[in-house]
Amino acid sequence: MWKKPSMTPPSERPCLFLRKSDLAPLRKRLQHADMGSMWDRMKAFAPLREEDWLQLSMRSTLDIIYAIESYALQYVVLEERSIGLKAKKLALIASRRAFNPNLQDISREIGRLMIAIALVYDWCNALLDEEEKKRLVIELKRLASLLECGYPPTHEGAFVGHTSEWMLMRDMMAAGIAIYEDDPEMYDYAAGRFLEEFVPARNFFYPSGWHHQGDNYGSYRYQAELFATWIFGRMGHARVFDARQERVGYQWIYARRPDGKLLRDGDADNPLYAEKEYIKLFPLVYLMAGNYYGNGYFLEQQRIEHPVIPDMYLLFAILFHNPELGTKPISELPLTRYFAEPAGIMIARTGWNEGAVIDKQSSVAIVEMKIGMYQYNNHQHLDAGAFQIYYKGYLAIDSGIYKGSSGKYQSPHNKYYFKRTVAHNAMLVYDPGELQEQPYIVDGKLTWPNVMDGGQRWPGAGKPPQNMEELLGGEYERGKVLARSFGPDPQEPDYSYLKGDLTKAYSKKVRHYTRSFVCLNLKQAGVPAVLIVFDAVEAASKLFEKAWLLHSIEKPEISGKRTVIARSEDGYGGELAVDTLLPKQATIEPVGGEGRQFESRGVHYANDFAATVEQGAWRIEVRPKEAAERDLFLHAIQIKDHDGEQAAEAKLVEAGDAVGVQVQGWLVLFSRSGLSLDGKLTIAADESGNKRKILVTDIANGIWRVHGRSTDGKKRSEQVEVTEGVLLTEAAAGVVQLERMGADGEAR
Repeated sequence: MWKKPSMTPPSERPCLFLRKSDLAPLRKRLQHADMGSMWDRMKAFAPLREEDWLQLSMRSTLDIIYAIESYALQYVVLEERSIGLKAKKLALIASRRAFNPNLQDISREIGRLMIAIALVYDWCNALLDEEEKKRLVIELKRLASLLECGYPPTHEGAFVGHTSEWMLMRDMMAAGIAIYEDDPEMYDYAAGRFLEEFVPARNFFYPSGWHHQGDNYGSYRYQAELFATWIFGRMGHARVFDARQERVGYQWIYARRPDGKLLRDGDADNPLYAEKEYIKLFPLVYLMAGNYYGNGYFLEQQRIEHPVIPDMYLLFAILFHNPELGTKPISELPLTRYFAEPAGIMIARTGWNEGAVIDKQSSVAIVEMKIGMYQYNNHQHLDAGAFQIYYKGYLAIDSGIYKGSSGKYQSPHNKYYFKRTVAHNAMLVYDPGELQEQPYIVDGKLTWPNVMDGGQRWPGAGKPPQNMEELLGGEYERGKVLARSFGPDPQEPDYSYLKGDLTKAYSKKVRHYTRSFVCLNLKQAGVPAVLIVFDAVEAASKLFEKAWLLHSIEKPEISGKRTVIARSEDGYGGELAVDTLLPKQATIEPVGGEGRQFESRGVHYANDFAATVEQGAWRIEVRPKEAAERDLFLHAIQIKDHDGEQAAEAKLVEAGDAVGVQVQGWLVLFSRSGLSLDGKLTIAADESGNKRKILVTDIANGIWRVHGRSTDGKKRSEQVEVTEGVLLTEAAAGVVQLERMGADGEAR
C-alpha cells in the first residue's frame, strides 16, 4: 500500500525505545537522585506475588499495563529471569483482553496495551517460545484492527485527526518494531505510511515552530510526534523528522500568560483556563523535546510544569530523561519571536515571569499577531489575521469555549460560532449570497448546512487535507506574509511588525485584503505597549458590509471614536484604550451581554458551560458609515493599567501616500494604496514640539536619506538602509523628509 520503509529496525534485541548501548547509561541514570523516586514508583506498579494478579485483573486496563511495563523494565535493567517471566505471563493474559471499539477514544487504551505487549516481546524476547510469539503476534494484530486508524492504517489524512496522535506514530509502530523479525507486516504498514505521508506533512510546518492544532490538541499531537522521533532515534535513525521540529516547543512558552494560563489557539477546553491554576501541558511535551534536542529552556519549562511525573507517563520519563542535562532560564529568550512560514505568526512580549507563578498584576504585556498561511481544519479555527492581547487580564480575546454539552466538537456553538471568524479579532465581510458558493460544511461523517457569519471560507468545505498534494493544491492556502521585522535590538525590540495578504482566506466576496500589525514596546510603567492594526479591504461589491471585530470579557465603554475595554474583575487590572482613526466616519457598536454572548447574524449559539469567564461575553463591531468597495481601517490600541491615567490622544497622520498614527511618542506610517512607498515622503511637523520616533512601513528597500532637525534646531541628515520594508528613525518635532537614493548616491 506504501513503499517498503527505507528505515528498518536493527537486527538486535532490545531495539524498541532501547538498544544494548543504552542499557549502561540507563542504569547509571537510575542511580541519580532525580531518578531514584521515579524508579521506586515504577517498581511499585508490579505486584510482588503472582497470587495478586487476580485482584489486578479486576482493576483498570491501565493498572495491568503499568504492571507489565514495570516487570519488563525491571527485567531489562536488573536482568532477573524471574521478573521477566512474570512480564511474559501477564502480557500473554492481558493480550486477550476484549474491547468495545465503538467507545469514545478507546483506541488510546488499546494502543497503550499494545505498547506494553510490544515491550515484553522485544525486551523479554529470549524468554518467549515460538508458540508464545505467534500468539502475541496474532493478538497484536487483533488489537491493531480495533484501532480507529484501521489495520492496515488507512483511515483519516496525514495532518490531523486521531490517527495523527498515538495510534500510528507510537502504538502500531512500536508493536511493528517488536515483532519485525518474525512478522514485518505491521511495521511495513505503519512505517510505510508514516514515512511516505506523515513525515512530509510535518516537515512542511515544523520550520514555522507553530503547531496548527492549537494549544490543547497541538501540544497533545506534538507529544505523539516526539514519540516517533524517539522511536526512530533509538533505532539509529536520528533525523526521521526535520530537526526544526524542536522549534514547536517555543509556541507555548511565548503564549504563556503571567496568570499561568495561555493565549488561546484552536479548540481549547476549560481546564486550560481554570482559575487559580498554573496550566500544565501534557507531561512529556517538554521532557521529550528538551532531552532529545538538548534544549535547556524546554527542560526548565518541564521542571516548572511537572516536577513530579504522573503515573501514566512514568515509564517514558525513565527511558528518555537525562538528569545531567542542564536547564536555562526562560528570561534569556528574546521578547519577540516570529513563527515563520508556513505559519506567519508573531508574539511580542514586554517581559517574562519566572517559575509557576500566578501573577495577575504582572507588568508583562503579551500581543499575538497572526497571519496564518494555511488552513488544516479539524481543531484549527478560521482565524487568519486575528490578534490577542493580555495585560493584567485577558483583554482582546478569542471568544467561545470548547466545553459543555453544547460546546463540544459536533455542536452548533463549535461549528457555527467558536471555530468561525466571528469569534475572533478579525474582519467580517458580509455577502448576502455567499451560501450559494458553499452551502454545506463537512466534518468526519457529518454534513452540516452552512450559515453566514461574514467570515472566512471553509477550505475543502471543512474537510482536512489528506496529504501534501491536497494541501498545496491552492484550496487550503489562506494567507501570505508580505513583511515582518522587529528591532532594532533583537533581544528587547522597540517595535514588532507583521504584514500579510489575507485575500485567499475569504471567498470571492473579497478582491484584496491586507492587514498590518505594529506592536510598540514602550518600556514604561502603566502603559507598557501599543498595538496598531491597519487594514486595507476591497470587497467585490460596495454592498458587502465590512465589520472590524474586537472581543472582550467585560462590557466595552464607547465614547465617540474611543472604546475602553477593561479587565477589572477577579483580581485583574488591565485596560485597552482603542482609538478608531479610520474610517473617519465610522459606527462602533457593542454586541453581547446576556443571551447575546455568542451571537452571529442575529442568532445566539449558546454554550451551557458557564464556569469560566474566559469565553467572553462582548465584542465591538466597527463599520464604515458610507458604503464603498475599498475601505481603510486604522486602530491604535493602548495597553495600560485600568486604574492609571487616561490614555494619551492618538492622532491620525496623513503624509502623501502614507497614513498612520502618532501615539505615545511614536509616529507609525503605512502605505495608503498598498504599494511600496518610494521616491520622496514629507512628514509634517508635530504641533506638540516633542521628540518622536518614526517608523515607516511599506517602504521600498534601499538607501534612504532622512532630513530633519535635531533638538537644538540644527539641520540634521542621516542615511538609513532599508532591508525589510521598514525604516526607523528618531527625529525632532519639525518637518521630516525622506528621499530614496539611487545607485549614484543622488535622490531618485
